[in-house]
Amino acid sequence: MESRREKKKGSSIWISILIFIVSAGVWSAVAYYGYTYAKDYIDTSIQKVQQENALNIKGVNEQIQLLTGEIKDLRSNIRDTDDSISDSAEVQEEIDDKLKSLDSQLKKLESSLKILQEAPNVKN
Repeated sequence: MESRREKKKGSSIWISILIFIVSAGVWSAVAYYGYTYAKDYIDTSIQKVQQENALNIKGVNEQIQLLTGEIKDLRSNIRDTDDSISDSAEVQEEIDDKLKSLDSQLKKLESSLKILQEAPNVKN
């Protein structure tokens, strides 16, 4: 009778080992696929952020170019008409206010551009 018990005990150990191996395999597969899914999700999210940043930087650069052009036009107009407007302090103040406004807008856009350029460019 002891041999029967030993056989049951031996087969019981093998069944336990088999169950452990299968469980470990299943958990390994779940962990692997979970990791790859999370990595793909994060990579996709990073790509979307990078694309959005590129579009934002392009828009900010265009606005900076427009403002720079306006400032240059205003300055050239001031130089061209300096003699005729020097008598009018009110017009000069308006032009100075406009230049200050455009300069402040340019500074804001430049700071926005710096912020966008400092955004992390994560690549795998």
